[in-house]
Amino acid sequence: MRATLLALLMLSACATRPEAASVAPVVAAERAFAADAAAMGWIPAFRAFTAPDGIVLQPDPVNAAETFAALPDDGNRSLQWWPAYAGIARSGDLGFTTGPYVAGESDQPRGHYFTVWRRQPDGQWRWIFDGGVPVRDASPIARDAEPAALPAATRGRSEARALNEIAAIERGFAARAGRDVADPYRAFLAEDGRVNRAGAPPAVGKDAALAAVGGGAVQFERLGGAASSAGDLAFSYGEARWGDRRGHYCRIWQFRPEGWRIVFDQIIPRPPEASAG
Repeated sequence: MRATLLALLMLSACATRPEAASVAPVVAAERAFAADAAAMGWIPAFRAFTAPDGIVLQPDPVNAAETFAALPDDGNRSLQWWPAYAGIARSGDLGFTTGPYVAGESDQPRGHYFTVWRRQPDGQWRWIFDGGVPVRDASPIARDAEPAALPAATRGRSEARALNEIAAIERGFAARAGRDVADPYRAFLAEDGRVNRAGAPPAVGKDAALAAVGGGAVQFERLGGAASSAGDLAFSYGEARWGDRRGHYCRIWQFRPEGWRIVFDQIIPRPPEASAG
């Protein structure tokens, strides 16, 4: 009798446990975005795929929809990109992709883009953050290759709780990074975490990621972010300062059995100020 009851309870738990979402929707959205950029120009494509609250760096964060609405179409169809790595929340409403991009006549990637996608109330996928880093791939990444996928989370929180927890974690993270940036990364990087830093290959795995992070003091100030309705995946971005340099960081956090962990992290350096005269 007890064994029968246990079996029924296990079947019930399996029936009610949400299935992990596939990364296919965000990969398809990214590929459609890139295809439109090649067909009708990058500015019209960016207008079409930007969420109303999307953010782009110019060089500081600004509303992307307003920015691209004000830009005339320059007819440029040479910007191309393709996904190499993707992740999505269990709730299937927040995800990201990253991979190489090329521009102009050269077929050599200039770096890796990073796009955060959110499913809109009408069911369409639109991006809420877009930015890239001039990393250098150790070897070419095929355009038609199946992107690597972030393993799905096994559980999460409420969306509000996730946002509050990430904000609190990042305050402590910033305090520790202000003394030695390696310290908080050592504590919060996932074992399969990825880090992109300008001029270096994408670092995959905690050891490589920590080597890419390096050491020294870095000042972080969080400016915003988003979380999935399942509370298992969160995005954050903000300012970064190190030495006499400035830029912006972007992170993807995933809720794991050991707590929140960074699964993707990049710093986008601010372009040098143009000299007067």
